[in-house]
Amino acid sequence: MSRLEIEKLKNGAVRRRNKRAVGLFIDGMSLDRAIYRLEKKLDLGKLVTSLSEGLVPEISRYYTLVPYEDDARQFSFLSAVERSGLEVIAKRLPPKNVQRKVAMDVHMATDLMLFATGNFLNHSLSQSGSDNIQITDDLESRDFNLDLSQEKDLSIKRTAIVLCPSRELSYVLYVCRQFGVEIMLVDFGSYGKSDSWHGIDKWVDLSTSETIWR
Repeated sequence: MSRLEIEKLKNGAVRRRNKRAVGLFIDGMSLDRAIYRLEKKLDLGKLVTSLSEGLVPEISRYYTLVPYEDDARQFSFLSAVERSGLEVIAKRLPPKNVQRKVAMDVHMATDLMLFATGNFLNHSLSQSGSDNIQITDDLESRDFNLDLSQEKDLSIKRTAIVLCPSRELSYVLYVCRQFGVEIMLVDFGSYGKSDSWHGIDKWVDLSTSETIWR
């Protein structure tokens, strides 16, 4: 009972209410493409507030790619993303003469699983180009603060809010659902049975929203 909040109702009955934890995971590249297609200006601060439903997310991350060489305009934009309440997790694109596919799906999938299993703790990553923007290329300098032996609070109801995910995350979202995590998929458009998503509890179409724009 110590892990549950107990409220006495007027009729004398007792209701147990689970604590909630929200994780916000945003694919920044896909979000940028969606906004460009809609030809609107997004207010990220309003978006974060709207999606988190007034709760302080346990994790709120914006995953994106940055140029191989530091770009002042790019880091200025990402600093604005951080001011909206998001932690920026970035990976560098390869040099122009190097043909290599780069994506953030693995980073998002890893954080989703840590959140789903209650193992996510704030951890510092290698930093470059900004005091706060996290660049993940230098693996040897990453200092993870994870304690996998720590007892988890099973009474917490976890909700993962995933904005503009790629299809590559379909399986990890399905697995997170098997851990009991509520999955909310958010994008700018409608979905159908042919979209190959499984285990999604709620779909949110932001294209008709009137509160997240500037």
